[in-house]
Amino acid sequence: MADSGWLYAPAIALPVTVAALHVLRLRRGFHDGGGLPSVRHVAALAGGASRVTETVVASMLERDQARLGGSGRIYRTPLVPVDPLGLELAGHLASFPDHELWKTMSHGPAMRELWADLGRQGLVVAEGRRRLTWRIAAVVYAVLLGVGTVRWIATDGTVVLTVLLVVALALLIVSLRLGRTDHEGRTTAAGRAVLAAAESDRSLVSGATGAVALGGFAAYPDREVAAILSRYGGRPAKDTRTFGWGDGPGSSTCGTGGY
Repeated sequence: MADSGWLYAPAIALPVTVAALHVLRLRRGFHDGGGLPSVRHVAALAGGASRVTETVVASMLERDQARLGGSGRIYRTPLVPVDPLGLELAGHLASFPDHELWKTMSHGPAMRELWADLGRQGLVVAEGRRRLTWRIAAVVYAVLLGVGTVRWIATDGTVVLTVLLVVALALLIVSLRLGRTDHEGRTTAAGRAVLAAAESDRSLVSGATGAVALGGFAAYPDREVAAILSRYGGRPAKDTRTFGWGDGPGSSTCGTGGY
C-alpha cells in the first residue's frame, strides 16, 4: 500500500513543475531584434497603461493639442491629434483630472491594440496563457484528489497517502489562486532588454514626451507643469490593464512577483 502512495507522489509533483516551467518561459518572452515603433510602446514597458496615458497627455501639451490650466485640468485646442490614443484621450478630457480618465483610457480600444502589439512581439507576458496554464494544473489536481481520495478510502487512510492528499489539496488551492490572479501587462525579460536599449534612443524618447514616457509626469522638463500634473493628474487605485485577451498583453503598480 505504501508503494502505491509513493507512486502517487510523482503524479502530484508533475503538474506544478510543468506549469511553473511554462510560466517561466512566458516571462522570458522573445523579440525579433527590431526596435520599439513608438514612444507609446516605451511608456507601456516602462510604466504600464497609466504611463501611456501620461505620455499621451505630455505629447498633446508639447504639440499644442491641449493646454494645462492651473487647476490641473487639461483643455483641448483646435489642433487635433492624429494617433488613435491621442484622439481617444482628447474625447475624454472633460473628465480630467478625475481618475476615470486613466481607467477609461486603459480599457479603450487604442490601448488594447497597443498591448496586443507588445504581446505579439513577446515583450509583455502572455497573461491569458499564464492563467490558463495554472487553471489546467488546478483541473489536474482536482482529478488527482478524486483518485487519491478513493484510494485513501480503500487503504483505510495510510499516513503516506494522507500526507500526499494534503499536499495535492494545497497545490490545488495555489493553482486556483494563480489562475485567477491578474498581472496583465507585466514586461518580459526580453521586454526589459528592449526597454533598456530604447532609453538611449533619442528618436523615441526625446523632448517632454520622451521624458514622461520614462519617468512619468514628475519628469516633465517644465518643473511648474510637472508639479501641476503630478499633483492633479491622478491615478487609478490599481493599474487597470485587465483585458482578458488570451495571447498576452510593465508597470510598477502591477508588481513583478509571483507566477
